[in-house]
Amino acid sequence: MYFSPKHCLATIAPLALFSSQCFAFETPLTDRTVREAYFLGQHHDASTQAALKPYQHHLPEPKSGPYISEIRVMTPFAQVVEASSSQSSGYSAQQAAADYHSHADTIVVRFHIEFTPTYGYIESARDRADVAAEKGITLRSEDFWQAFNAGLSQNDQWIEPLSRDGEPIYARSEDSGAMIGAYIWLTFDAHDIASDSVIAEIFTPDGQHVTSTFDLSALR
Repeated sequence: MYFSPKHCLATIAPLALFSSQCFAFETPLTDRTVREAYFLGQHHDASTQAALKPYQHHLPEPKSGPYISEIRVMTPFAQVVEASSSQSSGYSAQQAAADYHSHADTIVVRFHIEFTPTYGYIESARDRADVAAEKGITLRSEDFWQAFNAGLSQNDQWIEPLSRDGEPIYARSEDSGAMIGAYIWLTFDAHDIASDSVIAEIFTPDGQHVTSTFDLSALR
């Protein structure tokens, strides 16, 4: 059977469009997609973890300075999965849909900063008029994360976030309540970001430039 080039193109074009729609992240989510994300989160098992794994990248530890150990880029779909997973029995698909529709579509990026032997809770200090300074040390402030410049870029363009927040992390131990790092959260309007590769990047106070690329065309 003979197929003309014109016939082939007519066949391939819809398939290409279908493929891009299947793998590109949705904005906004359809009711069916919200339900799918809800039930995926309600599994509370390996399937839920596997679904969220592509949205988080674990990074190698630097030779010195603060450790950016993980970067997460959460699309609206991933956020519904995670929100559902965090709920126990009694959380319904209807409630998940209501929660989703209660706010605009966003992409949330989280940077995980961990202290290291060369960048920790205790930092050297001089010329400070407190007791700790007399001993040559000070404790790092809870808002130390403010010195880190984090963001997203796409096609060599820096994308401005809707909001930027941070939170210190403390050790979960009866013997130690010391601060061990921090999270930085950036929230972006999902409509400002194309379904293409996006680079999450962060500049540390000691001069590191840490980046990780997420292919949004392969994420939901």
